[in-house]
Amino acid sequence: MSEDESTRVKLMCSYGGRIVMSPHDSQLRYIGGDTRIFVVPRTISYADFRAKLSKICGGRSVLPKYKLPYEDFDALVSILCDDDLEAMLEEYERLDARDSPSKLRLFLFP
Repeated sequence: MSEDESTRVKLMCSYGGRIVMSPHDSQLRYIGGDTRIFVVPRTISYADFRAKLSKICGGRSVLPKYKLPYEDFDALVSILCDDDLEAMLEEYERLDARDSPSKLRLFLFP
């Protein structure tokens, strides 16, 4: 792993959509909106994290939440402070260390 890869976090970030119940299998799904790869330094502060997220959403204030790969959409984890961001980064590192194909997914809500 290069030094740049070890100091950055790469997340799939979805925004502008909504979570709905699928009529076919009664599972919660995220539909609509946009999805992009969001890359930040592992040492980013909560304030800078929120500012970067706001930029990709056209300057709107958003509430970031993440989904653990083994959880459903009804168990999204909110990121409200530096400690929450640190917890998300620790989860990211645990998954990354396992070389798991499953990764954290970030969702932004107005």
